[in-house]
Amino acid sequence: MSYAAKLFGVTARIVVPEAANPGKVAAMRGMGAEVIFHGERFDEARLHCEALAGQHDYRYIHSGDEPLLIAGVATQALEMLEDEPELEVIFVPIGGGSGAAGVCIAANAIDPRIRVIGVQSEASPAAYESWRQKRLVEMPNRTSAEGLATATAFALPQAILWERLREFVLVSDEEIMQAMAWMIERAHTLAEAAGAAPLAAAYRMRGELAGKKVGLVCSGGNTSIEQLTEALHTFQLKTSDRQ
Repeated sequence: MSYAAKLFGVTARIVVPEAANPGKVAAMRGMGAEVIFHGERFDEARLHCEALAGQHDYRYIHSGDEPLLIAGVATQALEMLEDEPELEVIFVPIGGGSGAAGVCIAANAIDPRIRVIGVQSEASPAAYESWRQKRLVEMPNRTSAEGLATATAFALPQAILWERLREFVLVSDEEIMQAMAWMIERAHTLAEAAGAAPLAAAYRMRGELAGKKVGLVCSGGNTSIEQLTEALHTFQLKTSDRQ
């Protein structure tokens, strides 16, 4: 959004939690956005953003309940299938659900046989429980994976997921940290926690996926030094245990 605002010469005001990823904050500021800090978690920042938008009549861009956003992120599935038309399974991380909703729409339209599998941290399962119960629910939000850290499900993505998503997996934060280290070691790719979650789920399901063409949505590389250190430490402990 910072980039788009800069491109069109308008002001972007972005509300983030007090402990937001410093790399992301620096990138937003570098593109000219005004960054406003509020609250301990994402949901507190979101509510403050909505209040500011109401007070000042700003154009509010919701992180999930925004049709244009869902249409935009749907192009990731389109690009994956253009590069590899034979994909049979696509894993996609879910926080608010806009990315998964977009992937479901694109994949279902191109080839309804493709399995789209959503992934969320079991430490913040609001989207999972809302999908499972087919109603919007709130759940504790304790994950360290900021891209998956939502305590409340969003109506528009959930409506699409209820209709189109058939499989949803919860993984632990430890599994996600392990997957971050594997992404570096095996794929030479720096993935933030949310971006590594699909690999964590695919590894858990590796037995049934053997021989299939699998795509993983790696949704970002904006990890902090602290989180990367934690992931590498987890990897080292796992390696030591195996030895």
